[in-house]
Amino acid sequence: MAYHIIQSHYLSEVYPVSVITANSAYLIHSLFFDAHIHLYFDKIPNDIRHVDDIWLNGQASKRNITRYIIPSCCPHISVTRTHVLEEYFGKNNISRFSANNHALQWFSDNWEKNLWYKFNGENAPKYRNWRTMIYREWISMILNFKFIIYFGFI
Repeated sequence: MAYHIIQSHYLSEVYPVSVITANSAYLIHSLFFDAHIHLYFDKIPNDIRHVDDIWLNGQASKRNITRYIIPSCCPHISVTRTHVLEEYFGKNNISRFSANNHALQWFSDNWEKNLWYKFNGENAPKYRNWRTMIYREWISMILNFKFIIYFGFI
């Protein structure tokens, strides 16, 4: 399965997607968390429950809830290691990649087929101009530097 990552700080307008991987953050309305979220939870394999971003997207897709990437000002500070998740995968000899693939396949009947990104297709995102991108990259470097000064390397 091929992936294409669309980062919010590159976009110039809101972009609908089928799957949002939460590398930085996602926003979910509180009404989403009603009783349906627990239905069949015990039948879902553990590795899928541990990739919550795809699991939540699959649940939203089942309920026809649209997901969007909202343009942001700058790249987010990268915190790439989630210790509890990495520990679980290590103990169970699972990789994040295989868990993500398993979750994507588990919900394969629910994904919106017309939203899958096609290179140079009509559904391609609209990106910011290069001047804006250079400016935002500069701001991002400053913010990352401030983060390192305050918190050190993570």
